[in-house]
Amino acid sequence: MREVSKHEVDDLQDHVGDEAGVRELAQAADRLFYAMRRSRAATMGRSGAGLSMAQATLLEPLAAGTKGDGLPVGKLAVAAEVSVPTATRMLKQLEVAGMVTRERSPHDERQVLIRLTADGADRLAAMRTELRARQSEALAHFTPLERRELAAQLQRLAAVIGDTVPQPGEGETTQQ
Repeated sequence: MREVSKHEVDDLQDHVGDEAGVRELAQAADRLFYAMRRSRAATMGRSGAGLSMAQATLLEPLAAGTKGDGLPVGKLAVAAEVSVPTATRMLKQLEVAGMVTRERSPHDERQVLIRLTADGADRLAAMRTELRARQSEALAHFTPLERRELAAQLQRLAAVIGDTVPQPGEGETTQQ
């Protein structure tokens, strides 16, 4: 039987420790993800704005300064990471609720432009305010330095995770 060197033992311990560290970080990220979902769901459930998180996400680009021109359904769907049929269904519900208007583009009849109504803008702003207040309350438990460091690490983690997600068209083979 071969004797194992100290270097090989150290390498094995580093590998095992690294795996445990990755597992611990993954579990912490999962806990954070689920805690944030619960927090947002609780905020939505108590909110007077009457918007779900999915609806707020869909409307967000409209509040970001479209100068009243509106945006096509497809752009809103991409920004919210939902399919166009799903966005269309949600937008029809929001139209019935008086939060958006939907009308054909004067330049391209195939395109439907969505605009926030004054009521929709007010409700979206109220939802944002409620979410920010809840976040501020939770993040007040950290010092300013800890918040900056945590923000930097979360941005880094988001970028790393984003880099591991296949982009549309990646890895696809073309058939002829």
